[in-house]
Amino acid sequence: MRLKFNSESGVFTIKPESLAETIKLRTSALDIANLVVDYFDADIIKADINKPSNQQGA
Repeated sequence: MRLKFNSESGVFTIKPESLAETIKLRTSALDIANLVVDYFDADIIKADINKPSNQQGA
């Protein structure tokens, strides 16, 4: 499954990659919630890596 976020409209789009995933999406809110959580977890990790450090050497 792929999850995309449109920042202009604030809408998530979930695209199943097989018939089995399509069926699973229709019956599982938990799988959809996990996709959203994983999306934001990855975004937060990326932000932490790209954040410049304000610490100075002692």
